[in-house]
Amino acid sequence: MSSNRQLKTKIRAVGNIKQITRAMQMVAATKMRKAQEVALRARPYAKYALSLLRSLLLLEGGEELRAQSHFFKEINRKNPCLVVVTSDRGLCGGFNSQALRIALKFKEEYPESSIVTIGKKGKEFFERRGIPVLKSFADFSEIVTLVDIAPVAEFLVGEYAQHRHDTIEFCSTQFVSALFQKVALYRVLPVTMEELEKTIQGIIPKSGKYSDIRNGEEKLRPVVSLLEPGARSIFEELVEDLVQVEILHLIFESNASEHSARMLAMKNATDNAEDLEEELQLLLNKARQGAITQELSEIASAKEALTM
Repeated sequence: MSSNRQLKTKIRAVGNIKQITRAMQMVAATKMRKAQEVALRARPYAKYALSLLRSLLLLEGGEELRAQSHFFKEINRKNPCLVVVTSDRGLCGGFNSQALRIALKFKEEYPESSIVTIGKKGKEFFERRGIPVLKSFADFSEIVTLVDIAPVAEFLVGEYAQHRHDTIEFCSTQFVSALFQKVALYRVLPVTMEELEKTIQGIIPKSGKYSDIRNGEEKLRPVVSLLEPGARSIFEELVEDLVQVEILHLIFESNASEHSARMLAMKNATDNAEDLEEELQLLLNKARQGAITQELSEIASAKEALTM
């Protein structure tokens, strides 16, 4: 059995760990809320842009615009590009492993696919397995901003526009609530109106602090009366902007999910530290009681020996 001094040292060490994990839990919770707030700021622009895009498609020649646009075409997975969104740092439970498991399965199913990673953990994962990474992005801000995302969106749109890849797909984590996140595959290019609508609707979380925004929204109905410099240029620019918003949102979701996963991991670590601290304190109390009992027994034995 450990001595009293060893038990006290362990209790102090566990107490220090508990303070650190509790602080990390609070920091992660704050960052998670900030990530949600930043994602919501992009929603009004996305809604207006999508509504204007619909109006353009309803105009005479709207379907022709869609047919001639390189953003809208039939889905073909002969040469897909998979963007895997992970974190730069660890201590976030199974956040990275779940996404990487699905990404690896996709790569095995489509061997000709190219891999683009966002986050150091994804790049390290594929490099360890000898899988080449086409492009890697890392060292984003703690709360991802549009400045962080711009090079990613520009690179992916360029790859698709130059016909290097037939589809651009994301393997990322969807933020459902603070306690639940879901990893899934999302197709960003080629564009479909349904996917754009779903992405913009998904900017508002289904539950939690900001979920009530979903009920108090007004329907946007912009009227297109004059088109300058022209319907085609406006259409192409709107679609490209909406693709960037979709990419931005997917990374926002992953960012919020990362902080949420880290918050839960640190909460579990704090709870485990408290349980361990309680067990060690119980062992210390038993050791003290045992020492007192032994001392009393020795005193009683000495007294009895002196009176004989």
